[in-house]
Amino acid sequence: MKLFSAVLTTCLAAQAATVVKAPGISAVIGGNGIESITAGGTRRAVTGVTAIDGLTAVAGRVSEQNGVVVLERTFTGDARQARVTERFSAGRNSIRWEVEIRGEGAPWTAPVHTRIHYPAAAGTKFWTAWSDPMPPPDSKPLKKWNDPLRAQPPETRRLWYGAPYFTYDQPGISFCPFSGDLLAIPIASYLEPARDFGLSVVLSPEGEWFDLTLDTTQQGQSDFARHYHRLGSGVVMKFAVDLTAHEADWRGGLRWMAERYPGWFEPKLAFAHELSGTGAYSATEVPFDVQKMKRMAFRTNWKASFDFPYMGMFLPPVDEGQWPRFTTKQKTYTSIRQMAEYSEKMRADGFHVLNYFNVTEFGAHVRNPPAPPQGLPPDELWKNGDDFLYGRLGEAILSIPDAVKPETVKFDRRLHAGGPYYTWEGGIVTDSGEPVYKEFLLDQARRHVAKLPASSGICIDRMDWLRMYNEKRDDGVSWFGQKATRSLYWSWRGLMADLLPVFHNAGKTVFVNNHVKRMDLLKDIDGIFDEFTYNAAALNTTALLTVKRPALGWTGEEKQVRADPDGFFQRFLYMGVFPMAPFPGNDHSLMPSEWVDAQYLAYGPLMNAMRGRTWVLSPHAIQVVQGQAVANLFAVPGGGFVAPVMLGGPETRAVVLLRGIPGKQLRAEALLPGAASPVTVPIAKKNGGWELVVPLGRGCAMVRITAGE
Repeated sequence: MKLFSAVLTTCLAAQAATVVKAPGISAVIGGNGIESITAGGTRRAVTGVTAIDGLTAVAGRVSEQNGVVVLERTFTGDARQARVTERFSAGRNSIRWEVEIRGEGAPWTAPVHTRIHYPAAAGTKFWTAWSDPMPPPDSKPLKKWNDPLRAQPPETRRLWYGAPYFTYDQPGISFCPFSGDLLAIPIASYLEPARDFGLSVVLSPEGEWFDLTLDTTQQGQSDFARHYHRLGSGVVMKFAVDLTAHEADWRGGLRWMAERYPGWFEPKLAFAHELSGTGAYSATEVPFDVQKMKRMAFRTNWKASFDFPYMGMFLPPVDEGQWPRFTTKQKTYTSIRQMAEYSEKMRADGFHVLNYFNVTEFGAHVRNPPAPPQGLPPDELWKNGDDFLYGRLGEAILSIPDAVKPETVKFDRRLHAGGPYYTWEGGIVTDSGEPVYKEFLLDQARRHVAKLPASSGICIDRMDWLRMYNEKRDDGVSWFGQKATRSLYWSWRGLMADLLPVFHNAGKTVFVNNHVKRMDLLKDIDGIFDEFTYNAAALNTTALLTVKRPALGWTGEEKQVRADPDGFFQRFLYMGVFPMAPFPGNDHSLMPSEWVDAQYLAYGPLMNAMRGRTWVLSPHAIQVVQGQAVANLFAVPGGGFVAPVMLGGPETRAVVLLRGIPGKQLRAEALLPGAASPVTVPIAKKNGGWELVVPLGRGCAMVRITAGE
């Protein structure tokens, strides 16, 4: 998209202010920041300021430098000081707001705020990429699904970016994304339906990210606070924000963001869309009914984590011969050849295999303190997980900070301040920012590429540990607990910069099981295979993070389907996420049965129809104008579209208005669950779009649409 130069004029006012103009929006900049914006022909008293907790800003000097409005201020207080430079310019149909903070003196930290106040009126709506649009009464797991695509009146609430941040009092060990107060994408959108006007505040995912919160109020304030960034000691903190105007539709700000930051929304490899479909998490290699599984839209098995001898040693340095698979039951064996042949067989049958990977956990039943080493020769050291860990990777062990209160870790008797974090099957938590461990992981990646050519890539598990701070290391930019630390978010980004090309250059994908639901961690990631989408909060955040990439979700057990079979499938279809299929050998997930197989076969054609889908984010793309159903619109491979019209309950039809599809002629047909063949959908030009009268079966339809000239 073409960049436009800023147009600068000086306002004649009591205090001189400067106007920045961009296509569709302009802003008045004064001594404290943004004083107002004009968009859609209307001036609005929208303000935007930068603030630092505990410091007071001196009114700044506004100047123009090379087409950019520059605001320079000094923040002082509590024996601390910072020089803040803010630059305002024309962005991509936006006001670009770049902030640079130079804290002075010894290192310190304080929350840094971007505060926007929008003059909310009676009809104003608010939207963000939330796990639940309704303010939760508490932080308990979200039980009831609420539609995250429905904007709401502004409310006073706090949203945590990805997950509540780590504290000594509440470390949040083994975090799962079940609560309704999570924010997946740093965006705040204000919508005025009566005027068809919207304004979105978008935080750039680029640069340094640690922890973020968003506090909103009924009066229209959005306060984004960045936590644990190091200030002082010569460190310069930089971040950027954009304000962009659009229609009164939640799609507007998200569309702008997806176009501006494609690396955080799209898979690095387009091939990743071939993996979209219902999935499995199974270690079994027994034959299964191939055609039946295809009718259930099955495409990908994330090979359950039992092929390795212990966590982290995913492919031992054994090119010939077998090794014992990790299991707590009967001992079994596998080999490079067996793993490679399994992927080859699955690929020949039209399916894909993602091999298990993990960058934050190592070992099994690890002893601490360690036992005396067995004295294995260097090339056989891998055979003993403890010896390999302590002998080769010991510097990567993440210790529980001394300040963590004992009562916060009582649920596991092995956990104590100063010791390691224990995890699944007695493994311990590791920091991938440690050079020796990073190189080990890269070597494992290279072995996957070389030894498993038919595998479609990996899925990285357990990103919940990224919330932690390593108090024995220094990344140079974080500051936690009054000391220099290394954030595991920082470690992740450094590792991904080197690990992703290993797979992508070989045409292999990288999926993640992202317990922590935050956009900035997903640059160049190909898709999400989420372990928690049976929960409403995880379903919503996973869907919003995958509008342009594939999303495979989890079904824990049959009772999750039996509770409301139609509602179960229709929520997944509406959000564009594929539920896990009943598959032989599924680990802690849905197993086959006559009843559940029948449900998946009934909805299989609808799920198959949206394979490879990407969300259509054009203005007011789709709307249900009659009936209680909800609808979404996806583009699918081959130039077509599908519209999931879902959750209509007892109703037998819905009237839908399409505005998101170009073309002079449209044809549409409805796929109904359990129906033998599609049903033609009447379609006519109306109200500036296409009106479809959609028949519903079980309260839903997947409408397949083709456009022609």
